[in-house]
Amino acid sequence: MLLQIPEILSSAECAAIRGVLADENLWRDGKATAGGAAKIAKSNIQADAKAPPVRGALVKIESALRANPVFNAAAQPAVFARTLISRYAPGMAYDDHVDAAYIEGVRADLSFTLFLNDPDEYGGGALIVDEAGHADHIKLPAGTVVLYPSSTIHRVAAVERGERIAAVGWIKSRVRSSEARSVLYDLETVIADTTEGPLRLRLNKIRNNLLRILGD
Repeated sequence: MLLQIPEILSSAECAAIRGVLADENLWRDGKATAGGAAKIAKSNIQADAKAPPVRGALVKIESALRANPVFNAAAQPAVFARTLISRYAPGMAYDDHVDAAYIEGVRADLSFTLFLNDPDEYGGGALIVDEAGHADHIKLPAGTVVLYPSSTIHRVAAVERGERIAAVGWIKSRVRSSEARSVLYDLETVIADTTEGPLRLRLNKIRNNLLRILGD
């Protein structure tokens, strides 16, 4: 399932994060966090996650994602394997690749990209996800996240002008099966649209029991 979720962060929050990252001394070659063939495919720079200003921005991003009910319903997050902030200047790109099965020892079930600047601020730079023979070209407003399976082939098209700034990360889900997560997401959507009462109580019971059956 590929899902777009708006307003994870406000425009002001995205601008504040970009302001924190304005110091060029915070940025490193992105190849440092790529392995195998991905190291050859990758051309970008990344904020140093060990630097206190960057660590603070990453904590804010992960907290905002965990607080979003749609994100939680779709991802069923157990652990964030890694979150980083990347920047693409003109000519930079990330060619076709598949994310590692394990990142820092944590199984990567889902990947996400949270856009930190608006699409009119840069040319090119779309996230392109190939799924079931179809390529989705994704450029979204600042503060919007796209969630997609880590098992897909995906890439970032070359930036032609301006700069593309985004947070990217990987999640181990409480529910390993993508099909099961999709069913649970549909069920959560129905529950959210159901008024309090006996029907909602029974739907909650079904949801909780499915999590017991399907969860790791």
